[in-house]
Amino acid sequence: MDGVLIINKPKSYTSHDIVDIARKVLMTRRIGHIGTLDPNATGVLVLCVNKATKLVKYFENHSKTYIATIRLGIQTDTDDITGKVVKETKIEDLKEEDVLKELKTFKGKQEQIPPKYSAIKINGRKLYELARRDLTIPPINPRTVEIYSIDKFKHLKDEPGFTFQIRFKVSKGTYIRSIARDLGERLGVYGTLVELERTRINQFTIEEAIDLETFKQGKYELKDPFKYMDLNKHVISPEFEHYVRHGRFIDPDLVPEKKDVILYSESGEALAIYYYDEQKNQMRMSVKWC
Repeated sequence: MDGVLIINKPKSYTSHDIVDIARKVLMTRRIGHIGTLDPNATGVLVLCVNKATKLVKYFENHSKTYIATIRLGIQTDTDDITGKVVKETKIEDLKEEDVLKELKTFKGKQEQIPPKYSAIKINGRKLYELARRDLTIPPINPRTVEIYSIDKFKHLKDEPGFTFQIRFKVSKGTYIRSIARDLGERLGVYGTLVELERTRINQFTIEEAIDLETFKQGKYELKDPFKYMDLNKHVISPEFEHYVRHGRFIDPDLVPEKKDVILYSESGEALAIYYYDEQKNQMRMSVKWC
C-alpha cells in the first residue's frame, strides 16, 4: 500500500475532499497530494500514499499542463466564472488574431499577481479567507512564474462573449485565472476563467488517471512513484547494499554523477534516494524506501 494514485478530479470537490475520500477507501491517514486544484477545476490530482508521502518534495516543482476555457468581456471577483461579475463590456470587433497575438506575449518568465481568492498566505491568513469576509486585503506581491508553451487555440463561437479554449504548459505557482484576468486587461475587454482541466503534471497524465467513482468501488492501482521521477537511477552491488539498508553514507565514486539518485538492488528493488553531500564528499541518504 505504498505508491501514487492518479485521480481525475471532478468538479465541486476540493483537493482535500479527494484526500479525505482516499483515506477512507485506502484505510490510511498517510496521504498527501501534489498540486492543489480549485473546486471548479478538473483533471490530474496525484495522491502519495503511505511511504510515498516522503517523496512529495520531488514532485512539487514539476511543470503542469492545462486546457483552459476563457471568456472575454466579463470580470469577476474570483477571476473565474464561480465569482460575482464586477465588470462587463460588449465585445465588438475583437478578432482571433488579436487574441492570439496578445496570448503569445505571456510566453516565458514573468511576474504574476495571484488572484485575491487564493490559498496564498499574508500575515498568516489565507487570501480567500480575507476576501470572503470582505476584509481589507493588503497588496499582493507578484511571483515569478514561467509559461513554457501556449497552443491548441480554439474559438468557441457558440459561447457568450468571446470564449475560447487554449492549452498552457506552466511552472509551479502559475495561476491560469490570473492569465485570463491579465489577458482581458491587456485587450481592454476584461477576462475570466470559465473551465480548467489539468491534463498533466510532468509525467503524470490524464490518460492514466481514474475517475473518482471507479476509485470508490475499489478499482484502482497504486503505481510505482520512482517511475515518474526525473532522477538518475543506479544499481548498487550486494556488498554495498547493506550500507544503504542501514542508512549509511556511501562513497561518491559508486555514483559518478554526484547528483540525487535512486538506488536499486540487483534484484530491481528500490532502496533509497541519495544526494551528494559536498562538505563530507559522501553520498548521503535523503529518503529511505527499503
